[in-house]
Amino acid sequence: MREKVLEICMGIDDTIDFASEKLIDGGMIDSVTLVEIATELMDEFNIDIPYEEITPENFNSVDAMTSLVEKYV
Repeated sequence: MREKVLEICMGIDDTIDFASEKLIDGGMIDSVTLVEIATELMDEFNIDIPYEEITPENFNSVDAMTSLVEKYV
C-alpha cells in the first residue's frame, strides 16, 4: 500500500522529496497540494477521509499517509 500512496504523491508533484518525514513541517507540501493528495487518495482507494483527519500530522510523511489510508480501507 505504501508504494501506491507514494506513486499517487509522485503523480501529483514529482519534484517533492517524498522520502522526507517533514513534508508539511519542512514546507515541501502546501495546503493546495495537501488537498490534492487527500483527494487522490480518497479516489484511488474509494474511501472517505473525514475533514478532521486532513491534518499536518497525517500528511507529514508517506508513512503517515499510508497509516491514514489503512484506517479507512
